[in-house]
Amino acid sequence: MKRIAVQMDPPEKINIKSDTTFALMAEAQSRGLECYEFQPQSLAIEHGEITATVRHARVHPDNQESPFALGEPERLPLRDFPVVLIRQDPPFDMAYFSNAYLLELLPKTTRVLNNPRAIRNTHEKLSALYFPHLMAATLIAHDRELITDFARRHGEIVLKPLSLFGGEMIVRTNVGDPDFPRHLDELLSHSSEPIVAQEFLPNVKETDKRVMMLEGEVAGVLGRIPAEGNFVANIHSGGRPVLGTLTEREEQVCREVGVKLKEWDIFFAGLDLIDGRLSEINVTSPTLTVELKAVGGPDIPKLYWDKILG
Repeated sequence: MKRIAVQMDPPEKINIKSDTTFALMAEAQSRGLECYEFQPQSLAIEHGEITATVRHARVHPDNQESPFALGEPERLPLRDFPVVLIRQDPPFDMAYFSNAYLLELLPKTTRVLNNPRAIRNTHEKLSALYFPHLMAATLIAHDRELITDFARRHGEIVLKPLSLFGGEMIVRTNVGDPDFPRHLDELLSHSSEPIVAQEFLPNVKETDKRVMMLEGEVAGVLGRIPAEGNFVANIHSGGRPVLGTLTEREEQVCREVGVKLKEWDIFFAGLDLIDGRLSEINVTSPTLTVELKAVGGPDIPKLYWDKILG
């Protein structure tokens, strides 16, 4: 294997200080692999041939101003690449969904990571519902009365949209909160999709963790501490990364979910745990590997390519 192709976000929008895709490309390059980037909208198929407009991408981890040296665009068959990485950020909208169908049609000689069928079938918030016994009390609905009744029964709850990421539009509330109707209005009007209502877990400040899973096994644990006055521990929302460890209960959660990840053929995933309970299974473009390494954790990109290259 000499070349890899990466379906990714526009290189000029990437913050190399925290971007896992960049770290994966840098590690691949250090092993003598040539990286090519392509944008998802450039995918095409004709007469069974899947092509994309790719650019050779030389990465420079020590150059914050010009981290990418990009070649001229050229349309190439993706079957020419032994490995294709799917790494653009959510939302997992219909464009993402359609691209997963196209990439699934590549021949078996091209390994797509994560498996596009697995990405398509493993919604990051809904897939946790395969494990209701491992989760906090959860309701998925677009019905105001059902959500209000859920809040009455569980007191403090968290509301969040299904398709956003990075902690966007997540609110903590209860039926006695004067802003409760407004929060519901904003979330229900944001999309015709149902929203997530979950029991609030007060130990979030000490127990929010991102667990990196490679081939169904735990590869590293990042703790996330919310900023003062905030309950959302997501790093993009101001959370502080710390090196994490797993409790016995959390190890059991990871073992059980790991079996299913192998069954689903998900090579790289990020499990979100709060107070020992499963919250989300991130499979589209799992991140936070740079933050994990920075706090003394394992080098996930290195382990990633170790497994691929054998």
